[in-house]
Amino acid sequence: MLENENKNRIEDIKRRLYDREDTTTNRPREGVLHPVAHHVASDWKADEEEIKAQSIKRDIMMKGPPKSPFKKFFIGASIFFILALAFSGYMFMSGGISVSNDNIDITVIGNAFTKGGEELPLQIEINNRNNASLELADLIIEYPKGASDNVADVVRLPRDTIGTIKAGSSITRNVKVTLFGDEKSLRNVKISLEYHPEGSNAIFTKTKEYPITISSAPLSLLIEAPKTATSDQQVSFTVTAALNTTLPGGATMLQVAYPNNFVFESALPTPSLGNSVWNLSGLTKENPVVINIKGRLIGQDGDEQVFHVYAGTTSASNQAVVNVVYNSLLHTMTITKPFLEARILVGNQDLPTYTASGGETINAEVTYVNNLPTRITDAQIILSLSGNVFDKSSVNPLEGFYDSANTKIIWDKNTISDLGSIEPGGSGSVSFSFKSISLLGVNSQMKDPQIILDVSIKGRQPAEGSTFNEVNNFAKKIVKIASDFQIATSASFDSGSLPPKAETETKYIVNWTLSNSANNISGAVARSALPIYIKWVGAVGGTNENITYNATTREVTWNIGAVKPNTGFNSNREVSFTLSLTPSLSQVGSVPQLMKNVYLTGTDTFTGTPVKSTKNPITTKFSNDPSFKSGSERVVE
Repeated sequence: MLENENKNRIEDIKRRLYDREDTTTNRPREGVLHPVAHHVASDWKADEEEIKAQSIKRDIMMKGPPKSPFKKFFIGASIFFILALAFSGYMFMSGGISVSNDNIDITVIGNAFTKGGEELPLQIEINNRNNASLELADLIIEYPKGASDNVADVVRLPRDTIGTIKAGSSITRNVKVTLFGDEKSLRNVKISLEYHPEGSNAIFTKTKEYPITISSAPLSLLIEAPKTATSDQQVSFTVTAALNTTLPGGATMLQVAYPNNFVFESALPTPSLGNSVWNLSGLTKENPVVINIKGRLIGQDGDEQVFHVYAGTTSASNQAVVNVVYNSLLHTMTITKPFLEARILVGNQDLPTYTASGGETINAEVTYVNNLPTRITDAQIILSLSGNVFDKSSVNPLEGFYDSANTKIIWDKNTISDLGSIEPGGSGSVSFSFKSISLLGVNSQMKDPQIILDVSIKGRQPAEGSTFNEVNNFAKKIVKIASDFQIATSASFDSGSLPPKAETETKYIVNWTLSNSANNISGAVARSALPIYIKWVGAVGGTNENITYNATTREVTWNIGAVKPNTGFNSNREVSFTLSLTPSLSQVGSVPQLMKNVYLTGTDTFTGTPVKSTKNPITTKFSNDPSFKSGSERVVE
């Protein structure tokens, strides 16, 4: 019964829905916001079209207002342009239109092997298999300048302006290149053809690389050096340069690029520039150049230090730079721990060099470590002292024995029992002190004052049975003595009242004099300041010297510059200037200052360290003047 009732209801809805005469429009409805007019078509097809139109209308209302016709046109045009451009590019590259890179052939005819530094002729043929001409064609040739792999360091031959290469035709060009490199290395000659397709302003490039093998270098290089080195111990290696062929014109040089942790000590022959550049102008096939270099590597166990040797032409703008590299070579040294390690510490510093003053007491020690997994017995430490300013009588060996005849300190198990047996990983130290002689008044011919400390340590390592292996190690330290750089000051009466009288002017002449012992000084400056009651009158001596006065800061400055050794002994550097004092009544009974502290600064070029000295203020009491009488320094009424 219920089923039949539901069926009748559905049939009634269908009848009212599809009835042409809509009888439901006048029935009250709830929830209708806007009246909607309905049009029922006269046939079923029309009904379907109307329903579709209503659906589209609803979609438009949900999506918002329609886009402007101009925006639609712009988007459509952009898409069309991109598609057209992509299609044109595809057609061009595929050879579908008149010009394609694939239809351009670059052929190189020449030897694929050459000796470094010799001219190599090459024939380049360009064939245009396109059905259109190549216009405004230029040929560009590039190749490496030297043996370096730096892509920016290239030779570019002058641009060859070809002009037009007609369809189906070819052109030929002859060029010469000069290549450098290590034996059996590959160098690429890059050939580029720039052109415009016929009737186009666009520029296209066809490129080809032609590899050439270097059969031999014009210069051969050889490094003979150890593969391992102990930190802070001297290492020696040899660099040999041999000539294989006639070199092109220009000065030839060899340069060694040291690792950052290498301390250069000496070389034979002496470098022609700095410590790393040698002139090879005398190099012949019969006479190779052999260079022996000594120095020290400093680093941790396992560190790899790389030496790089270059040979080639000298740069016209900088003689320390290789312009064209004929050949280059690398060598790697690995830092390893010694079996029995020794280090020298000076002033508690573990540095390659130590700077001290003349006459200074210098404290030092030698530390040792057993890096073996076995015990070391009967260890002995020997320290040698030498140098041009070493005071032999000043040595204090502490627990060692000082052999003054040979200037050596010896420590062994007889002086220190711990040296009788050093367990694996065991360590210790021995101490000593010494002095340098004062540099004031020393031989004027003295150069680079220094004291050299050389230490050797040895011991015995138990081997099979009752045998022993000897283990040893060495270390070196240099103590450089800084120049004794001083300034002397003095004053003398010039004019006016003496003793100085209140409210009356008295003039004084102040003199500054330099003294310098053994080393060159650079960037030297002396300065002081005047009290508020002192007036600057002007310089009266040392007219060739640069002395100035700043009235705002009241500072007197002597820009000294470079100072030679033995200044003040063999030659003089001094300035004089006049100051004026008009004392106040409040200064009666006092000894006024004419000038405040004098500060002298500079740089010792041998030690590379700053040097300085200070002088106390100059007053009206100048006892260095023989005519000065006691009491003349105080201000009177």
